[in-house]
Amino acid sequence: MNVTSVLPPRSFFLVVLESGIGITYMILALTGNLAVCLAISKNIQLRTVPNFLLLNLAIADILSAGITFPLLVSVLIKGHWIFHPMVCLFQAFQMYASYCCSLLTLALSSIARCYATVHPVKNRTNVKVKRISLIICVMWTASLFIASAPILGWGNYRFEPLYALCIHEHNSSTSFDMFLFSFLIINSLVIVVCYSRIFKAVKTRHRRVHLLFAPGLCSRQLDMINRQEARVTTTVFVVICLFAVCYLPTIFLGIFMFIPVKIPRFARMFSTFSVALASVVNPIVYWVRSETFRDALKGLFVRKTLAVQQSSGKSESARDTTDVCPVHTSTINRVNQRGGAYLPTVVEH
Repeated sequence: MNVTSVLPPRSFFLVVLESGIGITYMILALTGNLAVCLAISKNIQLRTVPNFLLLNLAIADILSAGITFPLLVSVLIKGHWIFHPMVCLFQAFQMYASYCCSLLTLALSSIARCYATVHPVKNRTNVKVKRISLIICVMWTASLFIASAPILGWGNYRFEPLYALCIHEHNSSTSFDMFLFSFLIINSLVIVVCYSRIFKAVKTRHRRVHLLFAPGLCSRQLDMINRQEARVTTTVFVVICLFAVCYLPTIFLGIFMFIPVKIPRFARMFSTFSVALASVVNPIVYWVRSETFRDALKGLFVRKTLAVQQSSGKSESARDTTDVCPVHTSTINRVNQRGGAYLPTVVEH
């Protein structure tokens, strides 16, 4: 590659600092999102329709952590791009594809939460695993198509030393930049509209749940379902807000690209690390807010111990201490498998 593949001069401290941040992000993103995938695949309580969206978000982050992050770290350590130009194209293609798919996934999650809150009866009869899987396939197809546009001639991918990554060259296609900006605005508007409707419907949520699940349930079960739905909606909202915060520096820099203003390298690298942080924070949110998710991860490492405890009869003694008003299995299935809960699911007794 040409001379533009070389990073600007940096002090030894800055090389160590930037490389250390990149390595830390890579390790946290890989381990955290792989843990999400394992927890959902191994724990039957987490295999719900909405959790497929969280799984899809984790897969997009794993691709970034496994492809973009190692290349970023190598560039930060070596001080220049050392790979073939085709690797540059592939890295940029993957990064934009994961970004588009993540944004579409968050918009679809907002729609699903809005549908579950505003139309709870229809949600539990219309939302199915096959339908969500098909939508996820469509999202990835659209994301791959968008990311391949610069490779096919609508713009150009090239290494940008100030970002230490291969990105779309802004001067190569203003129309593609405007398309990406419109893509972001449309999905953001979808999220805002959905959550505005959710907040309006929250006041009547208890009445809706009571009408839907009242037969055979006591007030304590109704309260549990209400708390669960509120916690799920809040968790998704936190994920969306963190995604927006992580991408705000990139959005601002993208706007300044159309203005003749000199942007310092510090601001550009801050944008790079901020985008990378978006792949790290989601598993932390799930861990903090979901007891079921924590139990699922712990169960991956203590499976043999639990098996010994069950064989010795300790599990039977635990069953004797269940609540007076337990949640019925059929109720949990209706809440979870028909679009009810994300990671903070109700634990069946």
